[in-house]
Formats: sequence, structure tokens, C-alpha cells
Amino acid sequence: MNKVYYSLLGPYINQFLDFKRSLGFKYQDSGSVFSQLDNFAIKKDLSEIILTKEFADEFCLKRINESVKTRYNRVQVYSQFVHFLNDLGLKSYVPNLPKLSDSFTPYIFSTEQMNVLFTISDQLKPCCHSRNSAKYTIPFLIRLLYGTGLRIGEALYLLRSDVNLDENYLLLRNTKNGKDRMVPMSDSLTAVCRGYLAYLALVPGTKKSDRLFIRPDGNPLTSFTAYKWFRRILWTAKISHGGRGGGPRLHDMRHTFSVHSLAIMARGGLDLYHSLPILSVYLGHQSLEATEGYVRLTAEMYPDLLKKSAIISSNVFPIIERKGGENEAN
Repeated sequence: MNKVYYSLLGPYINQFLDFKRSLGFKYQDSGSVFSQLDNFAIKKDLSEIILTKEFADEFCLKRINESVKTRYNRVQVYSQFVHFLNDLGLKSYVPNLPKLSDSFTPYIFSTEQMNVLFTISDQLKPCCHSRNSAKYTIPFLIRLLYGTGLRIGEALYLLRSDVNLDENYLLLRNTKNGKDRMVPMSDSLTAVCRGYLAYLALVPGTKKSDRLFIRPDGNPLTSFTAYKWFRRILWTAKISHGGRGGGPRLHDMRHTFSVHSLAIMARGGLDLYHSLPILSVYLGHQSLEATEGYVRLTAEMYPDLLKKSAIISSNVFPIIERKGGENEAN
């Protein structure tokens, strides 16, 4: 059921949201943006559906304590809505998106570091010998995030019925982009998953729910608890943490999977940019732009692969010999 908006923009906001959701987008997180826009239109006493440059500039100004990313997302949603109005013939000004800071770089674990994290997670001990410790889920969670590139939310909301051990895949439902997708698992990861499910079958409390990541008492594993265990593993592995927002984060497992996957494909002779569509579909991205940053990270971490890619591409443009002995690249 659509939310009620009270400004002149209200019917168009709901029409826009219905249109986006019909295309498979959830658009749940943008509700607050449209509430702000609705209140702003009332404040400005908007009397016609023509959003001027002045209106846009004031609405898109950075707010007190608003992060760069939050402002970017707000302006992006506003811009999409204005494009929608223009398509309806309601000419309005489309603002430029603000620049995002390039200072943040995801943490990419090396293969050696990943092996250390696996070993430490296997040796975890429950706090105070608690029978309801979530530590039994952590070794499989770390392997699943690294082995599939799932977002932490996608992993934690998996059901046991979403796991197909016969055909080695997971079924993700209602993901970030509002679409279901199938994610294949390697044979080794499937074997770990099979062992984890066998453990759950021996714990009576886990029968209360079909969730895959679950405590012995039947309550689901939360992202907060998973992160606490992850920080403990990092500390034991002597991998320094940059504090809140500084990482490494659990989401960096997804980044690490992406970079390592590109590296494996490059070593197999596949050009990095030819690998992008494969990785983009696998990760569930809506566009190649969301994936291409991994090429830079891969090249920085494995510079030898960039040289190999250049060698592979060196003969794309053939050399044509002119009369008189001169050569020209066509």
C-alpha cells in the first residue's frame, strides 16, 4: 500500500514508485527522501508541477550532519524522479549529482590472509562456554561470503530451503535490486555447507526456524553478532582495524571475492574487461559501472595481470603495410 503524500507532488510520487516497483526495484530506502520532498514542496507552497533550478538547488543542499554518501543517494533519487516528470511532459530541472569522495578504498584480503581467517574461525571458542553461542555459524559464514560474494544481508536471510546441495547453488530471494537470482557454489563450499546442515540437524532448537544462519536456541544470527565475531577474528589474525567506517568490514569479503575472481579469470587468459559482464551478473549488479571499479583494484593488487592483459590485447589492431615500406596501425 502506498504512503500518503500531502503536497501537489503526491500522486506523481506514488506513480513513480509504482512504475519503479513494476520493473523489479524495491525502492524501500527512498521513502524517507520522498517524505522530505513532500514536506519541502509544502514548505515552498508549490502550486504547479514544474520543479525549477532554484527549487532543486535548495532541496539538494548538503544538510547538517548529512554524510556525502547520504546526500548523493538523496540527490540521485530526486534526479530520477525529475526525469520521470520530464517523461510525462512536466518540464523540470535535473540537478547534477554531487561528487562522491574517492578517499574510501575497500580492504582486499590476500589469499594468505583468507587462509588465516579460515583457520582462526575454525578454532573459535564460545564466550563463557555459552550453549547458545553463534560461534558455530561463523566458520561457514566466512567461507560462504568469500566463496560466493554474497552481501552479508543476503547471506543472513537465506533459508535452508534456498540451498540446493544436489546442483550446488543458492537461491537468493528479493535481493537489493528487487530480483531473485541463483548463485552457484563450488564443490568444496557445497561440502562445507552439507557439513553445516548436518550439524544443524543435531541441534533441536534450530528446528524452530528454516533460517540457514541460526543460533542453537532457534534465533537467527544478526549482522551485529556476526560483525563482533569478525572483529575478534581480525584481532587474533593481527589484521589492524581502522575503527568505525575504516574497515576491514564483513562486506569486504564481497570485494575480496570479486578481485580474486577477476584475478583467476585473468590468469586463465580472459581479459579483465571481458570478465566484467560475467562478474556483474554473478554479483547481481544492475550495470557494468557498478562492477568496473574491481578492475582497478585487481590491477593494483596484481600488477602482473595488467601486463598480461596488455599483451593479450596488443594485436587487436593489425599492422597494415603501406607501399614504400611504411607501417600503419589500422
